[in-house]
Amino acid sequence: MSIGILILLGVVAAAFLAFKVGDVFSPWFLTVIVWFGILLMFQFDTLLYPLGDRFYTSLLLWIPIFCGASILTYYALPSTTTDNKHKEPMQAIDVNNTIFNVLFYLSLVLTPLYLYRIMQTIMMFDTSDMLYNLRILAVHGEQSYGILNYTYVINMSLLAVGIWHYPKIPLWKLLAIYFVCGISAFAIMEKGMIFFFLAATVFVLYEKRVIRMRTIIIWGLVIVVLFFLMNMARDSSELDDDERMTFLDFLAVYLLSPSVAYDRISEDMSGQWGTNTFYTVYLFLNRFGFNFEQGAKLQDFVWVPLPTNVYTIFQPFYQDFGQKGIAMFALLYGTLSGWVYRLFRNGSRYGRCIYIYFVYVLVLQFFQDNLLQSTVIVLQFLFFVWLMTQQKYYVNWGNDVK
Repeated sequence: MSIGILILLGVVAAAFLAFKVGDVFSPWFLTVIVWFGILLMFQFDTLLYPLGDRFYTSLLLWIPIFCGASILTYYALPSTTTDNKHKEPMQAIDVNNTIFNVLFYLSLVLTPLYLYRIMQTIMMFDTSDMLYNLRILAVHGEQSYGILNYTYVINMSLLAVGIWHYPKIPLWKLLAIYFVCGISAFAIMEKGMIFFFLAATVFVLYEKRVIRMRTIIIWGLVIVVLFFLMNMARDSSELDDDERMTFLDFLAVYLLSPSVAYDRISEDMSGQWGTNTFYTVYLFLNRFGFNFEQGAKLQDFVWVPLPTNVYTIFQPFYQDFGQKGIAMFALLYGTLSGWVYRLFRNGSRYGRCIYIYFVYVLVLQFFQDNLLQSTVIVLQFLFFVWLMTQQKYYVNWGNDVK
């Protein structure tokens, strides 16, 4: 079955390119090529267990429904640009410089303070395991740092806007944004931020016609190696050399194991609607006095036979709603992605910036869900980006009513 699906995905991807249905960063092409790449790697000898029927069923539901919904939504919405316009390099956008600069300088102050507060806690423990303890604190810690907690999403928003705004901002400002993003990633030893700014850079440079597909492939290899080194750095120093993860183990765990592990989860029988899918929503509501059951912040490890605790983008949807949940959220994600992609292609400043986040979500769909599982971060990201991309603010008091 794997080879048959692989051939079909290859044909579909080639058809998208041949008939110019979107481009390489369209949501449907990204979805097809991501799963094509995963299935292709499974054709080589791996240490993992074989893929199961549940995964294949979900994949055969997800891809056609998602692609169909995103394509129909994109072409059903009105276009404000011509086909020839799409071939031209995208230009820098205008932003609200006041809001952008306020958030920029705020980030320069808050990000080092955020790292300092975290390091104060870390230094209470064994400093030989500092990098490992940084990640443990980020995952299991209950500390709240007030306004400093917003530095992560502010930096993401600044990058999404700043990279499109360049060269209308000085190069040093853009480099400073990259720097604070790097500090944010280090503060919680989280690879997501690194992947976000690398994916954003590749995507925008490609759309500006600064780089070609060959460069993207090279960057992809660099990202994989960078993540491997980061993973090694945060390993506990107590691990023996024979217990440390090799590069092949790393590839198997982070690229292929989620698909295998997906067959080993079970449906949620709690009776609460969307416990896993809307984890962050229930977490937010409970902070205001409600008493909803919360899904696990981190999933349990399973052995495939390597240990992993990520289960692809399908995991929360299947746990809460079964295979019908895969179909339902494929339709939702496809429709939403097609709409944002149309905003992006129509030249919307806001659409350009928020589509960066969708590229990030879609490229990582083989790993985990980064949209509904991160609802609060997504809403904050949308808000900060909106603030920076609106050049004028006004209130209509009804004076123009005749």
